[in-house]
Amino acid sequence: MIVVGFILGFIVSFITKKKLVANIQRLWEDKKPSEEFIRPNARFDYQFKLRRDNHTGSLVDDKTWSDLNFDTIFHRSNFNFTAIGEMKWYATLRNMFSIQNDELLERFTNEAGFRTQVAYRLALIGKVTYPLFPDQIAPIKRNNLFMLCPFLPLISIVIAFINPSIGILFILLSVLFNIGISAILKKSYNQDLMSLFYSAKVLKQSQLLSRIEGTPKIAVAFQHFKGLGFLVGFLSKADSQSLGGALMMLLKLSLMLDYFFFHIIQSTYYKYQNELLECYDYISNLDNQYTLAMYRRTLDTYCEPIIVETEQKVDFENLIHPLLEDGVPNALNVNQNILLTGSNASGKSTFMKAVAINLILAQTLNIATADKFMYKPGLVYSSMVNVDDILSGDSYFMAELKSIRRLFNRSDDSPVYCFIDEIFKGTNTAERIAASESVLEYLSEQKEHRIIAATHDIELSERLKRSYENYHFNESIEDYHIYFDYKIKKGKANTRNAIELLRITQFPSEIYQRAKEYVKTIN
Repeated sequence: MIVVGFILGFIVSFITKKKLVANIQRLWEDKKPSEEFIRPNARFDYQFKLRRDNHTGSLVDDKTWSDLNFDTIFHRSNFNFTAIGEMKWYATLRNMFSIQNDELLERFTNEAGFRTQVAYRLALIGKVTYPLFPDQIAPIKRNNLFMLCPFLPLISIVIAFINPSIGILFILLSVLFNIGISAILKKSYNQDLMSLFYSAKVLKQSQLLSRIEGTPKIAVAFQHFKGLGFLVGFLSKADSQSLGGALMMLLKLSLMLDYFFFHIIQSTYYKYQNELLECYDYISNLDNQYTLAMYRRTLDTYCEPIIVETEQKVDFENLIHPLLEDGVPNALNVNQNILLTGSNASGKSTFMKAVAINLILAQTLNIATADKFMYKPGLVYSSMVNVDDILSGDSYFMAELKSIRRLFNRSDDSPVYCFIDEIFKGTNTAERIAASESVLEYLSEQKEHRIIAATHDIELSERLKRSYENYHFNESIEDYHIYFDYKIKKGKANTRNAIELLRITQFPSEIYQRAKEYVKTIN
């Protein structure tokens, strides 16, 4: 029976591996992630939040992340197989890390055998658990007396040989005591147990992955963790539905082995936590390299950006927004501040977002969705999508003020790119123009600042022409149709469409005619 069970287990394992490998190969061909849903326990921002205080002033802040729809970019580009890969990918897009290994990236892109081997090992780690590393190996207070509990039933057995009646009573009492105490104590470490299992997977697969030809080597003395695999396997939840599983569970409870083995494993992880962290980084880096290779395959257009150090500029050809299908490409050399004007829905905001997003992608993933992209590295800040905040009591205008105010809070001279959409639209015309002119002038005077701002106030085109170059987007109207080409053009806007949109969207004709007359008196 044992031999038959072993053979059946081997066959099941072989078939499972075969299916997983086939699925991995299909994912690559179909350009799909390993999971197309978000797990309820997903904590892909954990690593970023844990370390963000160590990177003050160099990260993509929450406002910019939100303005540029980077949550959507993260999810669309998330082809990671592991939870820690997801965490690292999120932190990378927030400009905490960058991906640099071109040789490894090329292997993932061009060598199917290598790619499948590595992806298979990563998939075995998976995303069932989102480990709270290194929090889960912080020493949990241990009662050394309880560490002696596994020996109580064994001592009672010895006593039974000397005095059977007393020995049997001691066995019964010690087993009942251990079962009760085990259930109570497990609450103190149960949430860390899954992270501990996850760390065991990371250690095992790091060692196996480092043996694959073409993967980076890892400076970890795996002998420090020798024997822990057996203890982790013993700790794993037994199948109480089977006779063997039920007996195993009874043995663990009777000897309080879960508590005993948990603290042995955790103390080893804590002692060698730097090496364990090295394995976490190793796995997440490999996972991110695979993810970047896959993400590049999903893009219709991309290039490797060129860094320039001589002047602060962004120079690109055929740049598109990475979230848009059939996006309209644009070219521009942003070597001075830009003021964008144009009608509603003409493409100003989308253009600014495309430039800002690609500045971040260039610095984190070393890609840009363009035919050519040259830039000087720098921080990216935006003030674009401002809303009322009922909870804090901020009006739209107050939210906008706070958003723009943070653009001035730089404590160093590192290059900064500012993207401002429809500045101060939450207040009256006269004060909006005056405040906008003052703020944009002030920003243009700051060292190492490059600004792209969009406005509906054509007056600013003249008032700021000494410090901003004018560009615009426009449209054409034919009968009841409005056409946008979404191409950026030199100079200030020469068309407006708000009143014509009243006609096109079939407002009552009286409203349209009156608006045409009223605008003449206002102008």
